[in-house]
Parts: sequence; C-alpha cells; structure tokens
Amino acid sequence: MLKLNQLASLGQSVWYDYIRRQFITGGELQRLIDQGLRGITSNPSIFEKAIAGSSDYDGDIKGLIDKNLSLTEIYEKLALKDIELACNLMLPVYQKTDGLDGFVSIEVNPQLAHKSKETIQEAKRLYSILNKPNVMIKVPATEEGIPVITELIGSQINVNVTLIFNSGNYQKVAEAYINGLELLFQRKGDLSKVASVASFFISRIDSAVDKELEKIGNNNLQGKIAIANAKYSYKIFNELFHGVRWRSLEKRGARTQRLLWASTGAKNPLYPDTIYVDGLIGKHTVNTVPPTTFNDFMDHGIVAVTLDSGLKEALNHLDELKKLGVDLNGITNQLQKDGVAAFSKSFEAIMTSLKEKIEGLKKEEVFFKVNADDYKSSIDNTMMELKSKRIVERIWEKDFTVWSDNPKEISNRLGWLTSPDVSLEMSDDIIEFVESVRKDGYTNSLLLGMGGSSLAPEVLSKTFGTKDGYLNLEILDSTHPEAVLEYAERFAPSKTLYIVSTKSGGTVETFSFMKFFYNQTLQKVGKENVGKHFIAITDPGSGLETAAKQLYFRKIFLNDPNIGGRYAALSLFGIVPAALLGIEIKKLL
Repeated sequence: MLKLNQLASLGQSVWYDYIRRQFITGGELQRLIDQGLRGITSNPSIFEKAIAGSSDYDGDIKGLIDKNLSLTEIYEKLALKDIELACNLMLPVYQKTDGLDGFVSIEVNPQLAHKSKETIQEAKRLYSILNKPNVMIKVPATEEGIPVITELIGSQINVNVTLIFNSGNYQKVAEAYINGLELLFQRKGDLSKVASVASFFISRIDSAVDKELEKIGNNNLQGKIAIANAKYSYKIFNELFHGVRWRSLEKRGARTQRLLWASTGAKNPLYPDTIYVDGLIGKHTVNTVPPTTFNDFMDHGIVAVTLDSGLKEALNHLDELKKLGVDLNGITNQLQKDGVAAFSKSFEAIMTSLKEKIEGLKKEEVFFKVNADDYKSSIDNTMMELKSKRIVERIWEKDFTVWSDNPKEISNRLGWLTSPDVSLEMSDDIIEFVESVRKDGYTNSLLLGMGGSSLAPEVLSKTFGTKDGYLNLEILDSTHPEAVLEYAERFAPSKTLYIVSTKSGGTVETFSFMKFFYNQTLQKVGKENVGKHFIAITDPGSGLETAAKQLYFRKIFLNDPNIGGRYAALSLFGIVPAALLGIEIKKLL
C-alpha cells in the first residue's frame, strides 16, 4: 500500500501546500494524486512565488494586458485559473471519497482580514465564480473572521479557516462552524454538502517559543511546545465533536470539521525534517505539507498514530512553560497578527511584480539570447533527457541516484535545497542581532574562516559593499603572519565583531585565528566584555559550539549540518555576514 494511502487508513489525509501553473499542467499534480495526494492549499505567499518567480503566467498576462483590467483583476484571473484547473484534477478524489477530500483552497484578499462584511461578500463572489463543489474558501481566524465562518457555512460554502495558533481561538472557530451548520439547517440547506477544515499552524510556534526559551536559558522545552499545543487542541476537538449538540447535527448529515495541521515544514534545521508530520498523525485530521517536507516524509516518514498518545506529557509541557513565565497566548496571538500582515505584504508584492512583468512584456524585453549554433541539437537532446528522467524533480526528492548508486556524501549534503527557506525563517532573529551590534557601536567585522566558510561572504562584500551605518566586513583566510598582523593593527578590538566561521567547528587555522584575536581583545576590553565581540557560525555539536559557550560568545548560529561548505552561500554562513553588511536579506532570499 502506498504511504499516503496508509495514512488515509489511519484517518489522516495529506494535502499539498503549493500551487503553480506548470505544476498543474505539466503532470506533476496528477502524479502526486496517483500516489494518494488528497488536496491542495494555496495562499498569497505561494502565489507570489509562483507568479513573480516563473514565466508560467506570461502568456496569460500578455492576453490580459489590453483588456483594461486592474492589477487585482489580472491577478484574480491568473489565480482562479490555477484553482479551477487544480479542482478539475482533484474532482475524482472528491467523488471517490464522497466529499471528504479532493479540495483546493484559495484565500480571500488578506487585506480584508479585519472586515467581516467585505470578507463575506468576497468569499461568496469567489465561490460563485469558480462554481466547483471541491473548492474551499480560506478565511483567517481573526476576531472579525469568526462570524464570517458561520455565515459562509450557513450559505453552504466550503471553508478553510486559516491562521489558527492557539486552542482558545480554535474553539471559537469550531463553535462558529457548528453555528453555521445550525444556520444552514434553518435555511433548509443540505448539511452533507458543505465541508470545513480548521488550519492550525505548527512550526511557527516552536520558532517563536524557542526564541523566548533561549533568552532564559531553557532548552528542555525547545521543539516541544508546538506539538503539545496541537495535542491539547486535538483534545478539545474530540470533546466538541462528540457532544450532544454535535450528534444532533451529525444525524442530519453534517461532516466533522477536521483539524488541518499547517506550517508543518521544520524551520529549525536541528529538528527532524518530518517532526511535524510524524508527530501529528490521528483520526479526522489533515496535514498540508510543503513540497520539501512531502518528499522527506515519502522518503523516511513514519506512518503511525501519534496524536492519541502523550497527552499528559503535552499538558505538562504547557504547564511548565507557563511556570517559566512564557506567555504562549501572547505569542500565538502575535503570530496570527504577523501572519495576516505577511499575507497582506505578499498580496502587495504580487501587485508590484505583476506591474513590472506587464511593463516588461509590453516592451517585449529580451534580457539575454543564446545562439547555440552547432550545439543546438545536443542541448535539445540533453534537455529532453533531463525531462524524461525527471532529474529536477528527483533532486528535490533528494534522490541520491541522480548522481550515484551510493548515498554516501550525497544524502547528507542536500540541505542547500531548502537553505533559503530556513535562512528566511531565521531572518528576523538575524536582523534583530545586527541591530543590537549596531546599537553597541561596532563599525567593523572580521570573518575568521577558510574555504566555503569565507567565499560567499567575500563575494557579497565585494559585490554589495557596506551600507551606511552597517559594519565593514573583511575576511581573514590566510595564515601568513603578515596578514594576521595587518588586521590586528587595522581593526580596533573595541569596535570590531569577530565572526568565527567553520562548518566542522575544528578547523585548525580558524581556531588559531580565534585564539589570537580573543586574547588581543581580552587585553583591550577585559574579561567581562570580550565575549560580546565574538560570534560563531558552525554545525550543531561541533567543537566551536562548545568553545563558544564556554567563552560566552555574543551569539552562536547553528547551521544545517546537511550543507557542504561550497553550497553554503544562502545558509547562515553567507546570510549572517550579509546582514552585517546591510544587505536586505529578506529580499535576497
């Protein structure tokens, strides 16, 4: 039995958190459906990457340019076409599962998140335009979104309630769904023809809570609160959908509003890449996974019920967190606000990208042209071979046989595929760190590293230079005494941040640099302040991590260990120095 079908037999459906025109029309979506995929989710951030980051939509855009449409109208036509095409492919799944799965979700304009009346109007309009039984309209679980749920369900419109982060908010969402079913019954509607999921976001919770735990020096609870929070909400789910009120609706054909686990890609490279899939398997649930996590789970994920066990431990973790003074409700409420803001920003970015694309297409700009001459036939044949052998897809699936029959030094070196996403997730923390360094008056940074640890920072420094008010970055990758002494004389330790950068954490040259400059800085600023002038970038568990903790370094950045040095440009080895230069790392990523 296929792995996704095994999950379905345990009561969990897997949906795919991704959409793009070529993905739909090129056969990839159908291939995943054949493997047991049961749904698709989208959001403004996904559409931003799809439209701005590809040429898939250029043909459609060209055809819409002269129709006197606004940017919003053009975007809507592009997005709704994707949703319609995906709904058509998913319809057999919807029919085979008797309306349990096969849904494709599209979000209402996130800029309406705090406007109930306008969101209702927009949702009904989109649902009417698409006119598909298996489309779901995504509505944020904001205070203003709660009454929207009731009205849409009462109008027999499928709803995916998004951006849920805590159990209190979830309970309001579930009750709004039940209210909507009762309203639909009053309106003589068919309760069996409407469906809903409550999208509970996972990994962002650990990212935010871990940050607070790090501040107070607690690592026992790191990586545990998101799943604990989800298990507590699953307990509430079971209570709500087994009560007398629910049973009455169920007898009339009502469907359970399933909990959908969202944001289930592991943001922290130190955690297992399938932690938020393996740890959240249970009846009446959905897990919508991003492509990389999907591939990871298909490769080595564990199919076993996990939601029903460990509830007592989960509750203890939440209680312990509260005793530590970490306000989980405060954190999760802020995460919802940040989520709404992020989707709104993505929507604005789509408009900007569309405007730029339209201007370029009007001019028929050609940025480069290749004249292959005698090599055209060879190039065409190679491109056909790449496509027929699914080389690109297999690389994303982390299939080591693309390169060799032996996985050694391949399977554990493919972290670069997701390094931009991981770095982007950590960007706020990096920016906050840089601001603290600037505030303390540092003007120079000296990177101590060799090879892959120093190449990307050097290129970034020479390419972008230093933005006003940020740190000048120099690289020391030579052990020649004159080179070392030159930097020792040029840079005043009191104004310098030393970046000790080594993947292995044991490079002799880098450690020698560190000892030399640490002792020099110790003499200038004293024992109490010397650690504030040093940061480490290394793999977890390395000798440098241990030394940095013992010497009270200002910050330790632990990189994904599954990235080779020469592929580390967009990992923390490159992005932290980039931020110190004043480069807009979010834009870069």
